[in-house]
Amino acid sequence: MRTAALVLVLLLGPAEAFEISLEPYREARRAGALGTVAGRVVAEPRTRRAPGRPFANTTITLVPHSPSVLATLERLKEGSRGSTKAFTAAAPTMRKTLEGYERELLEAGAPDLNALVLVDHDGGFKIDDVPAGAWLLVAWHGTPVDVSSPKAKARQRDIYQPQARLQGYQAVTVWLRDLTVGGGTTTSVELTDRNSWFRGVVEEKVPDTGR
Repeated sequence: MRTAALVLVLLLGPAEAFEISLEPYREARRAGALGTVAGRVVAEPRTRRAPGRPFANTTITLVPHSPSVLATLERLKEGSRGSTKAFTAAAPTMRKTLEGYERELLEAGAPDLNALVLVDHDGGFKIDDVPAGAWLLVAWHGTPVDVSSPKAKARQRDIYQPQARLQGYQAVTVWLRDLTVGGGTTTSVELTDRNSWFRGVVEEKVPDTGR
């Protein structure tokens, strides 16, 4: 399994204006109250003797628990059921929300307060040296699907404004878990195709040149 050590660089300054308090993580670090988060991401086997199929190339993100980030993700999930447009926009917006949170951690003086690891060939992952406290784990897996749409005819391009053409999409599976990590303990996480939190798409479009 791949191991990622969380080395917290928690500086004074912008952190005071951050949404959550970083002090508990500082205190846990100073006290040596560090734990481990480990688990697997696999498809449940069809039979008891068959091994679970690993979800290769799944990324695991571990960040401090943020009520606002969690609320935004939940709102996007709920809203995705309202329309096709909302469903298509949900996964990309979730990704931008997480990336925005990571930038906020950087600006708050904690650039390494999030772990990002890739599962190994067995679908396993392990993150060491996690300060005791509340964390948010997000697992993200995408499967490419090629569904190239027909190219526009020359006459259609002359009449209508150029449109982006759907080349394919990523079938996205997202797992979301609230975790409480304790010092000197291992928090185990088992993620399967049956307990995913959200399934969506990330469209891949290219300009329609008609070629």
